[in-house]
Amino acid sequence: MTKLNGVFPRSQDLKEIIEWHDWTLYDVSGPSQPIWEELDKVRPAQEYEVGHNYLFVPIPKNGETLRQVYTPTKGLGPSLTIENPDDPRWLALEVLPKMNGMIALFSRLFMHEDCAFVSSPQTAYLPNPDFVAMNYNQLIDTFQRHFRIVSPEEYELSTPIPMPRLD
Repeated sequence: MTKLNGVFPRSQDLKEIIEWHDWTLYDVSGPSQPIWEELDKVRPAQEYEVGHNYLFVPIPKNGETLRQVYTPTKGLGPSLTIENPDDPRWLALEVLPKMNGMIALFSRLFMHEDCAFVSSPQTAYLPNPDFVAMNYNQLIDTFQRHFRIVSPEEYELSTPIPMPRLD
C-alpha cells in the first residue's frame, strides 16, 4: 500500500462530488477543536490534506450559520451505500445494517497516510459509529458511486440528535 503525504491530488474532484449534494467539508483538525461559531468565520476546505480530518456540513444559504443548517439534519446526512461488503474497495467495514439496507452513516472524513476513512465521533447517543476505510486510488470512484445524503425522515427520526461536539 502506498502512503500518501501532503494534499490529496484529487481534492478538487472530491470537493465537487460532495458540493453537488449541497454539503461541504470544514477542516476540524488542529490542537484545539473549533466551535460552530468559529467555523462560521472560516471558509470550507479547498483541498484535503493527509493528517487532517474534516466535518461534513450542509452548505449555508442566505446568511445562515453552520449551526442553523446542521440542526435540521438531526445528525444525519453523509452516507455510503454498501451494496457488496466483499468489494475490495472497502479496506475496512464496521457498519451495522440499517432499516434501509447496509448504509454507512458518518460526519467526518479522515485523511490518514495509508487510506481515507469516514466515521463519526463516539458519543452516548452513538456508542458504535459506522467506520469505512478506502484506498485513495478508489476514493473518487467510491464517492461518485456510493455517496449520498440521507434525511432524518428516512430513519423516522422525530427528535433531534444533539449537536455534535467538534472535539
